[in-house]
Amino acid sequence: MSQSSITPIFDEQQSATKGILHQDGHENPVEGFTKETSQEVVFWVICVFSFGLIYLVFLFLKVYAPYYAAQMRYHSVPLVNATMIVVQDVRNNKFEFCEVHTVTIEHNSGDTAPSMVSIHTSSDGGENDETTQINSTVASNRVCEVSEITYVTFGYCRYIYSRPFNSFYPLTGLDGDNPMKRPTASLNGLKSGDVRTLQKIYGTNETKITSDGYMKIFTENVMDAFYGFQIFTLILWTYAGFYWYSGGVILVSGIIIGIALHKMKRNEKRLKKELEFTDSVTVIRDAYQYYISYKELVPGDIVVLNKSARYLTFDGIILEGAIFADNALLTGVTRPSYRYSSTDSCVDINAKFNKLSLTEQNNSVFAGTYMDVGQTEGDVLALVVNTGFLTNKGKVIREAQSADMYAYSLDKDNVTYFKFLLTIGVVAFGVALIIFWTLPEDFDQEASIVASLRLITLAIPPSLPLALTVAFLWSMRRLTREHIATRNFRRINVSGKVQCIVFDKTGTLTKNKMEYVGHLAVYTEDDKVQLSEVNSSSDIEKGDVLYLMACCHSLSPIKNSEMNLDRAMFNVTEWDLVGIGGTENVRVYSGRSDNLGEFKIDILKKFPFHSERQRQSVIAHIVHENRITYYAKGLPSAIMSCCDPESIPPFTSEKLISLTKSGFRVLAMAKKEIVSEDEKRLDYKDIEVDMKFLGFLVFGDKLDEDAAKVITTLHSCKFSTVMCTGDDINTAVYIARQVGILPEAAGIGVSKRVVVLKARTDKSGNLEIEAYDYDDGTEYHVASAWGESWEPPNYVIDGETWHILDEAGGSELDRILLAGIVYAEMKPKYKKALVELLHKIGYETCMVGDGSNDNEALRAADVGISLRNTESGLAAHFHSKTNDIKSVPVILNEGRTALAQYLTILMFTACYSVLAMVAETMMYSCLYELSEAEWIYIDLFLVMSIDLMLGYSESRKTIATSRRSRSFFNTTRLFSMFCFLIVCIAVQVGLIYYLKEQIWYEHVPTSFEELTEGSMESTYIFFLIIFQLTFPAIVYTMETEPVYKNTFMLILLAVLYVINAYLDLFSASWINDIFEFDVSPSIWFRVQILLFALANLIVNILVELVFIFYRSRR
Repeated sequence: MSQSSITPIFDEQQSATKGILHQDGHENPVEGFTKETSQEVVFWVICVFSFGLIYLVFLFLKVYAPYYAAQMRYHSVPLVNATMIVVQDVRNNKFEFCEVHTVTIEHNSGDTAPSMVSIHTSSDGGENDETTQINSTVASNRVCEVSEITYVTFGYCRYIYSRPFNSFYPLTGLDGDNPMKRPTASLNGLKSGDVRTLQKIYGTNETKITSDGYMKIFTENVMDAFYGFQIFTLILWTYAGFYWYSGGVILVSGIIIGIALHKMKRNEKRLKKELEFTDSVTVIRDAYQYYISYKELVPGDIVVLNKSARYLTFDGIILEGAIFADNALLTGVTRPSYRYSSTDSCVDINAKFNKLSLTEQNNSVFAGTYMDVGQTEGDVLALVVNTGFLTNKGKVIREAQSADMYAYSLDKDNVTYFKFLLTIGVVAFGVALIIFWTLPEDFDQEASIVASLRLITLAIPPSLPLALTVAFLWSMRRLTREHIATRNFRRINVSGKVQCIVFDKTGTLTKNKMEYVGHLAVYTEDDKVQLSEVNSSSDIEKGDVLYLMACCHSLSPIKNSEMNLDRAMFNVTEWDLVGIGGTENVRVYSGRSDNLGEFKIDILKKFPFHSERQRQSVIAHIVHENRITYYAKGLPSAIMSCCDPESIPPFTSEKLISLTKSGFRVLAMAKKEIVSEDEKRLDYKDIEVDMKFLGFLVFGDKLDEDAAKVITTLHSCKFSTVMCTGDDINTAVYIARQVGILPEAAGIGVSKRVVVLKARTDKSGNLEIEAYDYDDGTEYHVASAWGESWEPPNYVIDGETWHILDEAGGSELDRILLAGIVYAEMKPKYKKALVELLHKIGYETCMVGDGSNDNEALRAADVGISLRNTESGLAAHFHSKTNDIKSVPVILNEGRTALAQYLTILMFTACYSVLAMVAETMMYSCLYELSEAEWIYIDLFLVMSIDLMLGYSESRKTIATSRRSRSFFNTTRLFSMFCFLIVCIAVQVGLIYYLKEQIWYEHVPTSFEELTEGSMESTYIFFLIIFQLTFPAIVYTMETEPVYKNTFMLILLAVLYVINAYLDLFSASWINDIFEFDVSPSIWFRVQILLFALANLIVNILVELVFIFYRSRR
């Protein structure tokens, strides 16, 4: 991630008070502070005497508030003496307070040292990392008697202060590029003193999300420029004597904000509940076994994993024994992996240990893993390497809770809109001042300034921030009703801006329920190897194909966690899975009984599937044939490259292409006989040379029956769709055509070609790109493939080509992104890079995946949708509890609905602001003003009820086929609003002139000292404006959801019109007294007010219909 574009406030020339906090390759400036009582008192005195405006500024300026608050409230000191620091997070332009903690650690001089506290002093995290020991000296595996460690907690991780570097570095566990300083030299576990030390350093083993208080939830999620402005409004109107108005605003705002905070707090509790876990573990300490809470684990502990253990709460390595682990959340591998000790001597744990990798170490286990020890004799021992938020699961949760920066672009839109309205208010303020300055000197100058300032407050009514909050809550409610959960309600509006949708294939467009179709076996005929046709029979002959299918897989006792492809393959054999047994940690499979009697296979060693190897393999003992054989299955290209070419029959590649183009998942099989006396010490690298090719296994993955319908719906709504999968090109293209992402084979009616791009670099490092037609193989020059002379084709790219083009960058990659449709053989990191680059070139992108190997892309996308209702849903912004692809159009439909409502609310508010300011300014010119009761009726009843109802309307039954401008500041929208206001203002001005022409009109005398309430002008402007303020709710919903389709809005408008008409025509004397009406004796004139309003509405509707027609023709 690139660093912030803002200019750092901290000087580059660091002093003792300033330093650096190193976080994931980023250098965050920090400054140290300590509390100063006198400055603290002065700060709060200023806040009180400014009526809270200073505090308001800090709430409003969320990004810089901690820094400036620290400058005013605290005393800057050297970092070594600081009790708190302010961190400038360069990733998301935010500042944050962090309290400084110091722990004193006491050791007995003869104790074995606990693990060295290690940090890395290079920011790139590469090979040049140097390990620095903090405030202690390690020599001969012993430490000084007393050491002191200073740390801060930032982003859920601890950072240790290094005095020599005047910087904070991330605390690490026992992993790293450096040799580990082991906490023990045997399996006797940590000593009690070491445990206490490590608990002080690392804290509890929890991935617990900090529970925010209501004030923090309010400032982080609710408080914005609009709410901040309301505080100024309340102060000013209270000062002007509008006490009932101010009290009403406080009451209504308090109720709605309280409801919003309650719902947000409940969402937070729900998320925390999903992450809560209570369990105990058996740990070895002081050579004894103890039963403790998992929260008490520390790096260096030896944990006993027995049959009762089902869930891992730490990252570590297996020291003794073996388990089956389901790492789907963290690795993206949806099959269980076999994890076992990689050393013959489990006691020797002082050897060098490379940094933990998710898939490279067969002895690595991770927090968030479901595990099973099967039928292993004895307990499994594991060394705890990382705990809490240092684990890989902790990293997933930290990233899920990190700042949602793109969603904050809506905040930026709000701020721009706020400035726009404020500018209008300032203009009105200036006009009012000019009016008052032309009056005699007797007029109260203070009253004129207050009255002018009140025009500014009309720019943003109290209902606006409340309406936006309620609209979000209604959107969340509608999604919940569809069994869709979201962890960030701001993303709902973002989903309304989506242009491009990237789909994973397996488990998203397909059911991820592999079915065995058959196999193609190699046989010899006339001394030539041949490849049979597809044999779909389940009665497979006894031999190597059957044995491979019985033992070369990743099945485990973990319920519902097996790779279904392996399960489909194994079920065909009709063999029985016995489990794990024996002291050698072997897997035992008992075969079927036939005329020769029962036979079985013992698995001596497993090499799990790895994305880099693209295959899995086993060393098996065929007991009844008394031979040891190495079996491997995997991606055909990976297997065939390791086989003896003479064992591969002719036309094998052609048959493979034919199968994959038909949409089948094809795996190749191979074997090699082993003659080594110590086969367990063999590595696959020593074996996978000149293997014997056995043939192909063929599987089918059924399409989701709703996938094609969903894609068709999205295309009809002008969404771009892309497939990004780890499968090979042929299978990806077949599925893409089946669901409609790609057109069928070239021919009549096919508008675009399907062109496969292959990129490579020559010896000089120059980029070379080849292009050929997928269907007929026609080769194109690169310029033709780019589609410069005719319509751009649909590009199909594999992972290797993507990687090369991504490294090269430039215009070639941009062109591919604009027309790339299918990305095959893509690794998780490539998927992430794809969605990031799509956003970079201007596409708001939605990633849809099953929440496992798509985690990185789901987090990186503007909108991430997980169709897997598991813990992995944390990586996505939305997850479907029904695991249904139909949730995708539901979310996008809700997004467009919410965005349309958001823009309608902004349009409504802008119209209100201008009309109210114009009406009040006209009254000022006559030295009149609307009464307090009239403003209460307008702001707290009429405008607020419409504003709140605008966010309540139901989503459309189908997604809008056209995407209106995604911003308020659109030329057509602004011009439409300008025309609307011109019509309304003309009617207001015309009404004033028409009123003064009536024979019964009486001008109410003014004192020329203060504004007068209760005139005919203010009364009839009020009667007109209460109708005009309802018009935007009718006019600006015609294109999205006409008011006659919104039952609740229709009822509300009917009620408002009845009340408005009553006030105009039949208001009782007591109502006239409350509102200070000065009504005319002519009932006909009051009826004419209704006719004025009706004509106004008709003209506005006709004008808007012209704009709608114009937009539809574009």
